[in-house]
Amino acid sequence: MGGVFGHMSHIYDNPYMTFGQIKDVMNKASSGELRGTEKTDGQNLFVSYNINDGTVRAARNKGNIKAGGMTAADLLDKFAGRGALTDAFVNAFDAFERAVESFSDEEKRELFGPNTNVYYNAEVMDPANANVINYDKKTFLIHRAGHAAYDRETGKPLPEYSGKNFSGVMAQKLQSALEREQRDLTGEDFKVQVNAIRNLEALSSDEALQQAMARLDSFMRGVRIGDNDDIGTYIVKRFDQLLTNILPELDTNEKKPIIKRIMEDYYGVIEGEKGPKKVRGLETRQILKSIDKPELNDQIKSVINNYPDYLKKFIFPVEDIIHDFAVEMLRSLKSAFMLDSDEELQRQRQEVDRAIKAISKSGNEQAMEILKKQTEKLKNLEDVSSAAEGFVFDYNGNTYKFTGGFAPMNQILGLFKYGRKGIPPLAEGAEDYIRNTALYPGKFKPPHGGHFNVAKSVLENPGVNKLIIFVSPVEHEGISAEQSVAVWNIYRKHLSGDVDIRIADVTPVRSVYDYIDDEAERGEDLHLILGEKDIEGGRFGSAAKRAEGRGINVAEVPIPPQMGGVSATQMRNALKTGDKQTFLAGLPAELNDAEINDILDILSAPLEEMSSAGGVGGLQGGPGGAFKDRAPSVPGSEHLRRRKKKEFVSEVADYLLGISVG
Repeated sequence: MGGVFGHMSHIYDNPYMTFGQIKDVMNKASSGELRGTEKTDGQNLFVSYNINDGTVRAARNKGNIKAGGMTAADLLDKFAGRGALTDAFVNAFDAFERAVESFSDEEKRELFGPNTNVYYNAEVMDPANANVINYDKKTFLIHRAGHAAYDRETGKPLPEYSGKNFSGVMAQKLQSALEREQRDLTGEDFKVQVNAIRNLEALSSDEALQQAMARLDSFMRGVRIGDNDDIGTYIVKRFDQLLTNILPELDTNEKKPIIKRIMEDYYGVIEGEKGPKKVRGLETRQILKSIDKPELNDQIKSVINNYPDYLKKFIFPVEDIIHDFAVEMLRSLKSAFMLDSDEELQRQRQEVDRAIKAISKSGNEQAMEILKKQTEKLKNLEDVSSAAEGFVFDYNGNTYKFTGGFAPMNQILGLFKYGRKGIPPLAEGAEDYIRNTALYPGKFKPPHGGHFNVAKSVLENPGVNKLIIFVSPVEHEGISAEQSVAVWNIYRKHLSGDVDIRIADVTPVRSVYDYIDDEAERGEDLHLILGEKDIEGGRFGSAAKRAEGRGINVAEVPIPPQMGGVSATQMRNALKTGDKQTFLAGLPAELNDAEINDILDILSAPLEEMSSAGGVGGLQGGPGGAFKDRAPSVPGSEHLRRRKKKEFVSEVADYLLGISVG
């Protein structure tokens, strides 16, 4: 999945999942008690409906939601020139629009809110635009999870109108309406439906379960972990042991901020509700300062920068046990979206076999090393045990997946078809179109000629076809994010190419990581345009590791300080002192007199005037204005209460809480 919904977790991804609960999940699965839906291999899209103008809206990210969603024309423009992908999105969108048009006005308001508030997590499945799995039916599939009402100002889901209960209620209501109207839509190119709930079939014998339990018990004894310990406790324990081994000079208190950074960065266990999340941890420079042992700085930074590799190594034994168990559980799972699951299963095995042979003969050592890691998981082609991607289920309020052999198969085929950084595609007829996106994060208070020259230089690179600029949302010395965006919009007139200017949700750093998690596509090349301080400080150090598993290539592109001969500090000082000559010297040479006057007007405007403008650059709310009602009236959901943040009771939190870093 991906996009707005984000990443769906395996049971070992949740740091609060205890080993006893892992055993409980496996027991329930083996006895046929797990109830859920088929996991599908399509293109993710979030859909809503604007009852004011009668149009269906789509979203692929938070920016789309804040702008009120993409219309059919916007969707066509976004995916223009992408062949079968373009057709799949546009035709599925049209099918959903025709279905919703037949609903009553009361149903539309109940299902989508008064102002395009409720978005549904959906999947576009088209045989002409297959990923790994070839489906026989063109289906616009509404999932059972991931639906929510969103705050139009932030693009984030409202707690009281999201979560498992809300998704279940709204999916059922939408299903009832669709099933009633679907009879009138026979002959449509795409069928619109809600994913059917089903039970994962029980194992015919206890052999696979007993093997998994024996392996898990043996592993737990070896690392001295009990049923009541959770994944986070185990990970913390392993990192503590690692630091003791490679940095024996550190005492317990000095190791804590390093482990805190790693756990926050990957899991986000310090803030928010329990469950796997991604938030930015402590800065490396803060950690080094608090430890104050300069001779160890390089080793400490190495641990922090390479933590994803260590984490993969630590979690692999648990992952491997669950993988082998899931392979057996999924053997009986038949896809509801293909006519002959067995035939498709055979095709997948043949394709993987072809990819393995091609990569093995490629002579590319990097490709063969990746293949080795994935075949360690896959073990043999029989581990591709189901033509379906997997099974999605709920446990203790969280949604998880079993994917069995699909995950390593997906990685192998992705490497074969799309390649990776330094590895060309090996399949004949590989994708001709690969997105090459540059991400340029910064404060930009204000944007000056140096910033403009960087953007211009990036867009002149033939290897880049889009530039996204992330502006810090924080006011700095009297200059707001909205003012910065307004200036960038003037600069954009002199930039050739696709330029997207966004105000970061939290920080520009966080927005870069969110883009990697939520928006980047398989095979995409990402260029992080960073200042020397950002690179030296390691703020983006784990970006490449984060993207690697999804076939996304990330490269840091350093830029020299004060490119263009002026700094933002000098520009602000010139504004404060009225030094017009210095200020003008810091602007791009391409600007005309009218544009310069517009910039002076923008930067001299009071902050409250800028923020009330509600639409600078089209980024504050978009069509229809900003969404003001933070809790939209959605009939049928009044009984859902705001979810309270839970107390941290695990050993992980006990270990980490109370740590302060200077």
